[in-house]
Amino acid sequence: MTPTSLPLFNPQPTQAPIKSFPVAETLALYGPESLSDAQIIEAMLNRVRPGRAEEILQQAESMARLVAMGPSELQALGLSKAEMARFAILQEVHRRSTRVGVDRPRISSPRAAGAYLLPKVQGWTEERFGMLALNAKGELLADRILSQGTATATLIGPREFFREALRYGAITALAWHNHPSGDPSPSREDCTLTTRLRAAGESLGVPLADHMIMGRECWHSFRSAEGWDR
Repeated sequence: MTPTSLPLFNPQPTQAPIKSFPVAETLALYGPESLSDAQIIEAMLNRVRPGRAEEILQQAESMARLVAMGPSELQALGLSKAEMARFAILQEVHRRSTRVGVDRPRISSPRAAGAYLLPKVQGWTEERFGMLALNAKGELLADRILSQGTATATLIGPREFFREALRYGAITALAWHNHPSGDPSPSREDCTLTTRLRAAGESLGVPLADHMIMGRECWHSFRSAEGWDR
């Protein structure tokens, strides 16, 4: 054989390329616990391009903070409305799965309301305003977020609040919102809104049970602070 006719060979062993499994295949083969944070994010995206999930995770700084983000923050990360909706659903699944007590808890005092609401708002970076619709026994009929705002404010009025309360057949309704700063001290606007909600509730025959402001580790109850039961 001439040198030019000798078979070519590679004296170094060939390394098999590392196989990258798609999310669905990884899930089927190894279960959900095998997914990385980036793969979980990737599964919730419409537009999947290489590195996009990693970029979102890096901008959010952590999965926990990403899940707690409000709509405006998610939009700032470049998420579409459909993608934002998926993260909102993820937030709700987490909230419901970690909610303590029975399916229809009894909110019969500021302490009970605080115990129910405080875990709900942990990690939120935007202010949100909600309503708890209650029956005559103080049992929860509906838990609704009515408004989502910025890091410092959200907007809601008595009309929107009691329209939702009446929709669920509430005998009484509890208003609540969070302060992302962690300080539940009421502002002048909070006090004014509470007065308006109480007046509207009395005229509609659906008394305002309380207005709770949720902080990081504590809460403020207008009912307790102003002595509504005296």
